[in-house]
Order: sequence, then C-alpha cells, then structure tokens
Amino acid sequence: MALGKSITFIKKALSDKEFREACYHFANRQDLLLAYDFSEADFEDAINMQLVKCQTYEEAERVQQIKFWFALL
Repeated sequence: MALGKSITFIKKALSDKEFREACYHFANRQDLLLAYDFSEADFEDAINMQLVKCQTYEEAERVQQIKFWFALL
C-alpha cells in the first residue's frame, strides 16, 4: 500500500539523518518516488495523517519541516 510506504518514509526521515542524506543522491524527486513506490499525493496524505497525530507544537513543526525538506528535493 503506497500510503503505508509514504508514512514509513516520513517516520524514517524524521529519525534518520543518514536516510535523509541518501535521499539527496536521487537525480530528482520523481526518481525518489519511484524508488520508494509512492506518489506525491500519498506523501501529502501521510503528512496530513502525521500532523493530526501530533500532540505538541514541536511535533507538528518537525512534520512540517519534513514536508518542506521534501519539497526541496
């Protein structure tokens, strides 16, 4: 399921600096999406799901930072 893959991607991006650095080696965002087998729509849905689960402003800010980081890829 692509949504589950995008949620896993977000959780790993939040906690693993080496994983984020590895994402920079893709030629573009489309290559990254193909490699991890989810779409931008799946990513947006996963971001929204993670934001709903946040209990503090700091948690929500971290998820927003991943969203911004992903947009820069």
